[in-house]
Amino acid sequence: MGRDADVDQIVAAVEAAEKQTSAEFVVALEPQSGSYRDIDVLFAAGSNFVLLLLAIFSPVTIDQKWFPLNQAILFGLAWGFSAHTPYVRRIFCSAERLEQQAIEKAQLLFHDQEVSQTRGRTGVMVLVSQLERRVVVAADSGVMRAVEADEWEAFTAKIQMAYDGKDLSATAAKSVRDLGDFLAEPLPVSEDDIDELSNVPTLH
Repeated sequence: MGRDADVDQIVAAVEAAEKQTSAEFVVALEPQSGSYRDIDVLFAAGSNFVLLLLAIFSPVTIDQKWFPLNQAILFGLAWGFSAHTPYVRRIFCSAERLEQQAIEKAQLLFHDQEVSQTRGRTGVMVLVSQLERRVVVAADSGVMRAVEADEWEAFTAKIQMAYDGKDLSATAAKSVRDLGDFLAEPLPVSEDDIDELSNVPTLH
């Protein structure tokens, strides 16, 4: 699906959801929420360590004068491979760190996109982060007053469990539609409801 089609799919989902509830949805799609440069360094250093072990224990004689250059080249290649391969970063990160990075990114976007600026404090930030394979839903105080905390946690956990780490736009659209259904009863559309936040997602 092309970028324009991704945008259209999400905009349509937001518009449909906001016809059911006074919640205002803002969507962001991110390839990753953290930098993970430390993982790249560790992977590159580990690759160099493996090369060193091979040099020590291999029956093949390695010309020592070229060894530092080989190490430098391998370090750069391993760094670049890790930086451009989400699987490497993900496999060396704890689940807790991946989750925390996505949560922090959602909180940052919540403020950057002015999600808290609606009249009834009914803004909802939906972040889909690919590397972390996380869907984070951050809701403003007006939403949290309208729903039971345990019900909200259970519902957002269900949204997270449905994400397979592949189609970001389809995941975002479905998450918004499901949230619209969920909030329709506790937070219905008011008579003077207006669209206060942009329906166009942030794509990176």
